[in-house]
Amino acid sequence: MWKAAMTFRSGQPPDWKWNKVVVVYTIILLVISATILYAQQEAADATGQTQATPLSTGKLFTFLFLTLGPFKLIGPFVEMTHGRDRAFKRSLALQGILIAAIGLLVAATIGANTLLKWGISIGALQLAAGIVLFIIALKPVLEQYEPIHSKETPEPAPLPTQSLSQMAFAPLAFPTIVTPYGIAVLILAVTLRPSYLLEIFGVVVLVLGLDLLAMLFADRILKVSIVASLLGIVGAVMGLLLVALGVQVSIDALRMMGIT
Repeated sequence: MWKAAMTFRSGQPPDWKWNKVVVVYTIILLVISATILYAQQEAADATGQTQATPLSTGKLFTFLFLTLGPFKLIGPFVEMTHGRDRAFKRSLALQGILIAAIGLLVAATIGANTLLKWGISIGALQLAAGIVLFIIALKPVLEQYEPIHSKETPEPAPLPTQSLSQMAFAPLAFPTIVTPYGIAVLILAVTLRPSYLLEIFGVVVLVLGLDLLAMLFADRILKVSIVASLLGIVGAVMGLLLVALGVQVSIDALRMMGIT
């Protein structure tokens, strides 16, 4: 199925050069993540206030990985690039990540300022994020139990052909990579921990880097049948985790507002 997309085309750099770039990029990401986690642990050990941290690095990475991470991205990326050559897929992935990064940066800066100017409490934003996350995450979980005949719908009419830039903006960057609840988590992190901006953006860069790698190797990942099956299992587990995360975020928000 993916054979045509994986064949070598003239004018492209040799595979070993591209793989070398990817390996170097991966190492850089791992070094960044290790540095962030080590710095956070050292700071926590020095102050002895790990439990007082409103949103630890581990929680932030977990939340952003679940809401912005690669597991929800591989399938949609393969579908939207079906029949395209490798150069198109690579350019789309790079542009999509760049647009997503800019969008997250704007959301983290403007969103946090707007939150304060409009008088919206952190608890209200967290509750809204939890409700949206719960509703969106619950839908695919419930779809697994629908009768088969209810899923049989006429095939939609083919969509108009989009340019690479249009696809990179929507539907790739928004809402596939950057989700509404992912933006809410980022705004919460910036609002709760304004003195840890470099650490927060380091985690964002790490997650986006994993997204980029997932898109660049999406075809190869899905070519292996066992990997595709494992992704299906992981997707089901992640769906349940997102439902639970939505509930937990809502409960924490209610406690923050003194309702429970």
